[in-house]
Amino acid sequence: MTRSATLLALALGLSPVLLACAPSPEPAPRPATNTTRLTGTLLEKLDGPPYSYLRLKTETGEVWAAVPVTAVDEKKPVTVLNGVALKNYAASQLGRRFDVVYFGTLEQGR
Repeated sequence: MTRSATLLALALGLSPVLLACAPSPEPAPRPATNTTRLTGTLLEKLDGPPYSYLRLKTETGEVWAAVPVTAVDEKKPVTVLNGVALKNYAASQLGRRFDVVYFGTLEQGR
């Protein structure tokens, strides 16, 4: 057997061993779960389809939230789930700009 044939046989014979010893790749990280929950008393509601903009009085102060168009009564407690904050948001349907508005969904049963 020639030297190159011997080296080839050795390389092919060791390949499965080397592959078995290789570290397995790290699993991809799971995306973060959004657990933002805003609960407060509804002070004001502005409809600008496809959203209803709700001004809420929360324990930490007043905030604006946007949810798919909904019917809710003022002065009632509401909870917005999975709110994502957008800063300096222009609501063209309302002709208005919000410093911060949380886009989420209204908790059912409220």
